[in-house]
Amino acid sequence: MAKGSKYTPEMIQKLQEQSPLNLETAKALAETDMFKEAGITPKGIVAKVRTLGLEYHKVERKAKDGSVIVRKDEIVAAIEAATGVTGLDTLAKADKQALKVLLDAIS
Repeated sequence: MAKGSKYTPEMIQKLQEQSPLNLETAKALAETDMFKEAGITPKGIVAKVRTLGLEYHKVERKAKDGSVIVRKDEIVAAIEAATGVTGLDTLAKADKQALKVLLDAIS
């Protein structure tokens, strides 16, 4: 027997009205009586928004110092672009700080 959705048409309409959503709006919606009584959490709201195909903006990850996180392979790609040398992908195994210093030195 198929289990019915705990999301009512009114809840779905509310999600559509709030689009585009982010984690903060999902938390605010989860605190409303409509969602609280149904036991729907902010994570549940985010999952439903994605299932419905509505626009959702993820929280951008930041480093401890507040800077944007850059992956090592992106730093290596920047080094390749700055030097004109290709095939440096094994550099991605190097220490991230060392890669940043190298990129700063050649830029």
